[in-house]
Amino acid sequence: MTLEQFRTLFGRAAAPLGAAPSDGPRGDHDLNPGFTPRPEARPAAVLVPVVDRPDGATILLTRRSDDLPVHAGQVSFPGGRVETSDRDPVHTALRESEEEIGLDPGAVTVLGRMDTYLTGTGFAVVPVVGLLKAPLALTPDPREVAEIFEVPLALV
Repeated sequence: MTLEQFRTLFGRAAAPLGAAPSDGPRGDHDLNPGFTPRPEARPAAVLVPVVDRPDGATILLTRRSDDLPVHAGQVSFPGGRVETSDRDPVHTALRESEEEIGLDPGAVTVLGRMDTYLTGTGFAVVPVVGLLKAPLALTPDPREVAEIFEVPLALV
């Protein structure tokens, strides 16, 4: 999938940066009818990093360290819970990406956000989609990230 094809698809699905979700949050309850979201979900944000590569766009993912108390060993987007100093979900996603994988926030062109997602572990996650230009100089924080890898966007 080319970057332009992605921009067209994402442009149809994205919410403006300040907009509230239109249909309410999506979540684990969409696929598991027996699951009831927690009423007090903890706010979080992740970066959905789309990497512009000459042979096609990719999505950057991480595998979380096996020693973490929550979501250990899982494949995830870089991100985490909102801190009181964070201005908004974009700031949270960029701050966490810098902490976890050494991504310079200035290297990210934020394209928009997607609807909040409620996890089975009690988080209300705002996905923030950002464009990155290759080459990337990333360094995982081994306390949080075991591996950084990319998947062709066409396969996602």
